[in-house]
Amino acid sequence: MPSSWRTAAISVDALTAACAALNLTYFLYRAARRRDETAPRVVAVFALALISLGALGESLFFLASLTVLPAGSPPGALPWALVRALPLAGTAFVSILILRRLFAASWPEDTRP
Repeated sequence: MPSSWRTAAISVDALTAACAALNLTYFLYRAARRRDETAPRVVAVFALALISLGALGESLFFLASLTVLPAGSPPGALPWALVRALPLAGTAFVSILILRRLFAASWPEDTRP
């Protein structure tokens, strides 16, 4: 894989790991505060935390594999790198929703744009 594709693959997995870590932290915090949540919401939050943990582990695995596998291996190929953009899109979208909720809670209603 050319150096630029390797850099792109590393960037995609690093961003996915960062988003998944943010999501996992938020969902674990929500699960810990379950006294404010109904039982179905606690189960949903726990499921989302597990999904975030899986995305984090997967991204860290692929980051590690990019450093040790030869250039012609599947994780180093262009199609594989393009497929890795899908978990990034999902985790980034959830992160945007989380950040939107956190910022909305911290801004008074009158000052929102």
